[in-house]
Amino acid sequence: MNLKSDRRRVQTAILLYLLLFVAMNLSVWIWFVLHRHTPGHLFPLGDRVERFGDLLRFAGKYQIGKDSRIIDSEHLIGTLFPANYPPFAVVIYLFLLQKCAPYALFVMLGTVLGAVAVACTQLWRSVRQFESYHWIAGVAIFATGLFGWGTEQVVMRGNIEGIMWIAVCIGAALYARRQDPGSAVAFGVASCIKPYPVLWLALMAQQRKFREVALGLLSAAGVTLASLLVIDRNPLRAYRHISGKSNFFSNYIVAFRPMEEMKGDHSLFQSIKTIARVIRYRGLHFPAIEFIAPQVNNLLAWKLFLMYLPLAAIIGLVVLWKVWNKPVLNQIFALVCITVVLPMVASDYTLSLLLIPMGFLLIFLLQDVASGKASLSLGKMLWFLMPCAWIMATEPLTILHGVFKCIALLVLLVASVSIPLPSTLFGEIEG
Repeated sequence: MNLKSDRRRVQTAILLYLLLFVAMNLSVWIWFVLHRHTPGHLFPLGDRVERFGDLLRFAGKYQIGKDSRIIDSEHLIGTLFPANYPPFAVVIYLFLLQKCAPYALFVMLGTVLGAVAVACTQLWRSVRQFESYHWIAGVAIFATGLFGWGTEQVVMRGNIEGIMWIAVCIGAALYARRQDPGSAVAFGVASCIKPYPVLWLALMAQQRKFREVALGLLSAAGVTLASLLVIDRNPLRAYRHISGKSNFFSNYIVAFRPMEEMKGDHSLFQSIKTIARVIRYRGLHFPAIEFIAPQVNNLLAWKLFLMYLPLAAIIGLVVLWKVWNKPVLNQIFALVCITVVLPMVASDYTLSLLLIPMGFLLIFLLQDVASGKASLSLGKMLWFLMPCAWIMATEPLTILHGVFKCIALLVLLVASVSIPLPSTLFGEIEG
């Protein structure tokens, strides 16, 4: 294959990404189909008893798709109020599980998958106008969007991360179109579902868009207050309704969770805990208790926690320093990587956020690199695309599954702070 032209190098990089992504997915699913009757051989997306559990375990009314075998160790089933979620997220749960009953699952997943399909279609329509466009890019867009690991886990778990993703995606699209006020409002609303989209407002603050940042924060405050008023006419009483004593810190942070649960966590902190277990048992053969019972308030977990706090702070500050004057696409990649790898807990459904910078990267490659406006070698393209392929692909849920995802995210983070990606899309190259 002739790799002398910029266009050919870009098409080759996209092809290699697609080949790795498809090969990993097909191998895992074919293996499952061939061994599905073998005892102990698990469904590739996780324990099927837990299907849609993040939504349906809170159901107060009958819901189609709810599995009666879901374990209720925290006495959450039927409460309607999920722990550790902001008021707006609780209102979303209330709307789905009460107003949409018994079809809450279909409404939520239909909305999320419909939004992903629309986003993929819009991205495809944007890139097919470039001279360097090849049908392989179209296949990569829809295959990654609809069958990427993050999307699969949002569906499998029934997590409202997918609803938050819609708001972040809208905000990112408006941001790329220079519609900063609308973008800030979208990021503010997204941060009312889960808090970390507020980092997108920090990105805008770095670019001195302080009015827009203030608008985003006001939007978040307004949505939160309105959500509390929906729950109760007295906001303080509403907050007491949805808040309660949380065991999150003792059960998740300073604890060793069962390995069946930790397999699907790609955070750096949880990966360090997994490696600590491997070292403790001198291999991957853990006793049964490690898969069944959580080790709450564990002394070693406390030590790892105290070690991780300065480590995470150092990584965050170094990344901030390295990307401060980098192109916007680098900053977005770094922001998303930090968002999904540095928190104390990061389940695999959070990987859906990576679809946003990946879409911008594809536009950059086809619009700027393939036309010679920006210089990027095949090797540097693969520093981004190969980790993305691994992260988005379905791999066996082995003990080190989350660790391997974490390593790929760290490689992607290093690439984002090391390899400049100046683009026409964000105004660093004249169109």
